[in-house]
Amino acid sequence: MLQRKTRQKGILLIFILILVIALNGILYAAKDKYPVPKEQNPLILQAFYWEMGTGKFGKMYPEEKDLWQLLAKRAPEFSDLGFTGIWLPPAGKGTSISDVGYGIYDPWDLGEFNQKGTVRTKYGTKKELLKAINTLQQKGISVYYDVVFNQRIGADHKEEVPLAGGGTMETWTLFSGMKGRNKYYDQAKEWGWDWQCFDGIDVDASGKMIGPTLFQGKSWDQSFDKDYLLGCDVDYQNEKVVDEAIAWGKWLLKETGVDGFRLDAVKHVDTGFVKRWLEEIQASTEKELFIVGEAWYTNVMSLQFYLGALNNKEVKLFDFPLRAQMELMRDGRINMANLGTAGLVNKKPEQAVTFVDNHDTFRDGLNSAPIFKRKCQSYAYILTREHGYPVVFWRDLYNANLRSEMEKIIKARKYFAYGPGYEVENNDQEVYSYVRAGLEDVDGTGLVMMISSGDSGEIIEKRINSRQPGQIYYDFTGNSSEFVETDSQGYGNFKVKNTAEHGWSIWVPKKRD
Repeated sequence: MLQRKTRQKGILLIFILILVIALNGILYAAKDKYPVPKEQNPLILQAFYWEMGTGKFGKMYPEEKDLWQLLAKRAPEFSDLGFTGIWLPPAGKGTSISDVGYGIYDPWDLGEFNQKGTVRTKYGTKKELLKAINTLQQKGISVYYDVVFNQRIGADHKEEVPLAGGGTMETWTLFSGMKGRNKYYDQAKEWGWDWQCFDGIDVDASGKMIGPTLFQGKSWDQSFDKDYLLGCDVDYQNEKVVDEAIAWGKWLLKETGVDGFRLDAVKHVDTGFVKRWLEEIQASTEKELFIVGEAWYTNVMSLQFYLGALNNKEVKLFDFPLRAQMELMRDGRINMANLGTAGLVNKKPEQAVTFVDNHDTFRDGLNSAPIFKRKCQSYAYILTREHGYPVVFWRDLYNANLRSEMEKIIKARKYFAYGPGYEVENNDQEVYSYVRAGLEDVDGTGLVMMISSGDSGEIIEKRINSRQPGQIYYDFTGNSSEFVETDSQGYGNFKVKNTAEHGWSIWVPKKRD
C-alpha cells in the first residue's frame, strides 16, 4: 500500500512538473511587454469572405452583416494584433443587397442611392464605409479597395444587338439608371452605357448560355489571358469607357481616401488600359499607393511575364505558385526542402503578396480546394519569413476555430520576425526551418521557425544556427514546452512535432534579465 501511494505521489509530481514547463511559454508571453520595432512588419487582413453575413454564418456571426460598422469597432483589435493594412471587398453597388461586390452595377454608388432594391450594399452605407476607413487609418492601418474592371452585371433594359458573326441577339446590356454615375460623373448626360461599351456576353436575354459571343465591330481586348470571363465584358478599346474608368479612380481616391487597390481578375483586362489607369491614378496623388493584382497563375514564369508587361515596379501580384506548394503540403506530398525557393516571393520578393486562402479558394458550394489541413504551418511560413507581403484571411482568423493558434503566429510576426532571414542547411523532405537573426537594437527579436508535413507523431530535432549565441529560446506557439539554449556560435537543438495538428513551432528569444 505504501509503495502504491509513493508511486502515485511520484506520478503526480511528474505531471505537475510537465504542466509547469508547458505553461512557461505562455507565462513568458503574458508577462513580457515586447517592444515593437519602429518599422513594423507589413501584414494585411482580407476583411471579408464569400458567405459573410449569410446562411449559417449570418446566424453564427450576426455582427458581420454590418461589416463597415464592425471594421470601425474592431480597428483597435486589428492594430493590437499587428495588422498594417485592410483589404476591403468591392464597395460599389452590385446586383442586389446580397451581392459580394463582384456583380458590379454602378461603381459610383458606394451605398448612397436606392438602386437594385437597396440603398446600402451588402456591407453597409457609404457613410458607414467612410467612417470605417477613417477609423482604421487613425489606428495606423492602411485601407485597400477592391477594383472590378472586367465586367458589369444587372443591366436595366434589353437591347437588340448586332453580332460579329452576323444577325442580332437580344441582350441585357443597357444600363440606363446608375444614380451614382449620374451624380458624380461629369459626362454622364453626354453618353450612357449600352452594348457599345462591351465586347460581348455569354448569355442572351432569355438566360440561355451561348458561350462568349462577340458584338459587331468589336474584337476581344488585348488582355494578358483570354479577355472574356463573365457578364457584360467591358470594352477598354472604347475611349469613352477608358476615360470614365480613370475619372472614377481619381474620384474614388478623393472621395474615400483609400491607400491602395486590389485589382480583380486583372489578367483578363486589357493590359494597355491597366498600365494607363495605374499611371494616371498614381500621378493624381501624393500617396505611395499599394497595388496588388489578381493574376491567377500557378507558375512563377507567367507572373514574371505579366509583371514585365505592366512594367510598373509598384505593382505586386498574389503568389498563387506558392499557394500551390501549400496544397502539396496540405496533402503530405511535398518535399519541404523546396519551400526555400518556392513561389514568386523567392524570385520577386518586393512584388509578391503571399496568402493561404481567400474568398475564391475557400468558398462553400464552389469547386475550391482550401488548405483544410496544415493551415497553421502555411501561415507560419508566410508570416515569419523576411520577404513578401502576407495576407491573413478573415474566415481563417475568425470563423475556423483557429483563433488562438492564428493569433500566436500573427503576434510572432509583430514582435519577433525581424532581421536578416536565413535558409537552414539541413531542411529535408519532412521539415522546413527558417531563421530570422533579429535586430541588434531591439532586444528579444529574431526567431527559429520549424514546420513539418508528416504524420508520424515523433518529435524531430534539428541542430540550427539561430544567429544568436548564448541565447535561451522558447516556443511561442506552445506546441513545445521545452527551452533551447544556443552555444557560443549560435547553434541549438530545436524541435518540432511531426503531426498535422501541432507541426509548427516558432522559437523566440527569452528576454534577457
